[in-house]
Amino acid sequence: MYGLLFGFADTWAAMPDNKMVGKAIRDPEKLKIIAVNPKRYAGRPRVGTMREVVRVTNYIQNNFNKVKAPFLTLHGTADGVTCPTGSQMLYEKASSEDKTLKLYEGMYHSLIQGEPDDAANLVLADMRKWIDERTEKYGAKSNDN
Repeated sequence: MYGLLFGFADTWAAMPDNKMVGKAIRDPEKLKIIAVNPKRYAGRPRVGTMREVVRVTNYIQNNFNKVKAPFLTLHGTADGVTCPTGSQMLYEKASSEDKTLKLYEGMYHSLIQGEPDDAANLVLADMRKWIDERTEKYGAKSNDN
């Protein structure tokens, strides 16, 4: 009985609204375009989806200390979808010796697709700089003998 009820409950809408896209996209013109995209999921998140998000999030957070590879974490401080605290926790707990956290004041969740072009270009430039620095530092060495 429990399994049947829980399986049925997994299909229930979990959140009171389906306006998450407005919490992810700051640029009003880009929001209009994204909001009418026929391939965008427009329904409310389901109980089963939310349960899995929580389960996986807990697993990932419990393993932050195992992250040893270089990484760049970017997050908008006005993100209405995920809290910047998660990115800060990753940065603080990861054992990587080469880690970078960039918080963008006032930006939303979709840092490239959903921000005004000047803000999105700043994020892209920061990403490019980080990659270029690592390529210089860790990149393939010449095989010339």
